[in-house]
Amino acid sequence: MKKLILGSALLASVGAFSVSSYAADAKMITEEAAIKAALAEVGVEVLGIRFDEPDTQWDVFVRSGEQAYEVEVDAVSGKIVAAEKESLAEIQAELSGDLSHEGVAGDTDK
Repeated sequence: MKKLILGSALLASVGAFSVSSYAADAKMITEEAAIKAALAEVGVEVLGIRFDEPDTQWDVFVRSGEQAYEVEVDAVSGKIVAAEKESLAEIQAELSGDLSHEGVAGDTDK
């Protein structure tokens, strides 16, 4: 996968998200740190963010022009786990809860 290097980043507002079910004693990076890591990888506009508990990572959804990406950020180290192109429809489904995890019913990336 090619990494995209983009000049400036525009940070869109992102709603608050609770990770109350995750262990309280775990040292995790913040949503803001996950967004910064994602923007360093790709993108200029943040479409949303969610915590992926099974993988202990932040899924940060960004858009550059007409292309959208999911950037997976390790919730403890802050390192980029993966970055992949996705359709806007799949990102909307993931953020709405209609698609909870890759590979489940409704995954439009198959």
